[in-house]
Amino acid sequence: MKPCLINTSDLNKDDLELIFAKAKYFKENYKYGEKFNDLKNITVAIAFFEPSTRTKLSFDLAAKRLSADILHFASAGSSITKGESLVDTIRTIDDMNVQMYIVRSAFSGVPQIIKNKTDRIVINAGDGKHEHPTQAILDAFTLSEYYGKIAGLNICIVGDIIHSRVARSNIFVMQTLGANVKLVAPGTLLPRHINPWNLEIIDSIDDAINWADALIVLRLQRERMESGILPSIAEFAKFYQITFEKFIQKDKIALMHPGPVNYGIELDYRISSMPNCLIDKQVTNGVFTRMAILSLLAQNLG
Repeated sequence: MKPCLINTSDLNKDDLELIFAKAKYFKENYKYGEKFNDLKNITVAIAFFEPSTRTKLSFDLAAKRLSADILHFASAGSSITKGESLVDTIRTIDDMNVQMYIVRSAFSGVPQIIKNKTDRIVINAGDGKHEHPTQAILDAFTLSEYYGKIAGLNICIVGDIIHSRVARSNIFVMQTLGANVKLVAPGTLLPRHINPWNLEIIDSIDDAINWADALIVLRLQRERMESGILPSIAEFAKFYQITFEKFIQKDKIALMHPGPVNYGIELDYRISSMPNCLIDKQVTNGVFTRMAILSLLAQNLG
C-alpha cells in the first residue's frame, strides 16, 4: 500500500484484497482485552474537524487494539478558534512526533492539504462531499463475508447521492472488485453534472430491489442540503424508503447503511432486526478493517 490513504483511487484490487486478508486475521485472532503490537511506540493523531461517532470511535478502538499512543485533536476548543491556521496546527502536532494522522473534515480536500504539508502518514476519515475510503472498504469487506465474493454482484446505491462521500468511495471500490453498480435517487439528489460515473440510473425502489444483490442505503443529509432540494422529507420517504413489505419480497438481498440511520425516512425500522440487514456487522467490521489499514500503512514507517 502507498504510505497514505486519501482517495479510493490510491488502492488497486491487490491492495483491497490485502486489507481484507489482514482484517480477517485480526477478526479471527482478536481476544477481548488483549492487544496486538503493530503500532507499539507509534503516535496516532485523531484529528476530527467535523462531528463523528462511528468513524471516530472505530479508529480510536482500532488504534488502541494495535497498542498505539493516541493524540485526540478537535478544532472546537483548539487554537484554530483563535485564528491559528490549519498549517500551523499541523506543524505544532508534527513537533510532538506524531507519525500518523487520521483526518475528518466537513471540507473536501483537507486531508490532501495536510498530506502536502507533512511527511507523516495521513488517512482520510471523510472529507466533505469528496470521499470516505475506509467506509467503502469496510462495506466491501462486510459484503464479501456475506456473499463470499464481490465480483459479479449487483449493487445499488440508494438515496442522497449528491452529498455522499460514501457513494463516491463505494462506486470506485465495488467496481475495482468487479461488482456491477447502479444508482436510484430523486433527480435533485443526483450530481448536477449528469452521472459523472456513467452508471445506469434505476427508476424505482421496486426495480432496484428486483435487480440488486445488495442495497447500500445512504443517509438523507439534511444538514448539507440547500433549501428546496426536495419537496418534502415525507415525499422522499414515500418513493424511496426501503419498506419492510418491499424488502422481504427478496430472500437473500443484503442491506447496508453507513449510519446514522433516519428510520422512517430511508429505512423501515423493522428491517434492522433481519439477518440480511448488515448494519451491525458493518460497525463490527469497521474496527477490524481500520486495524488492517493502520497496520499495513505503519509498515511504511522506518
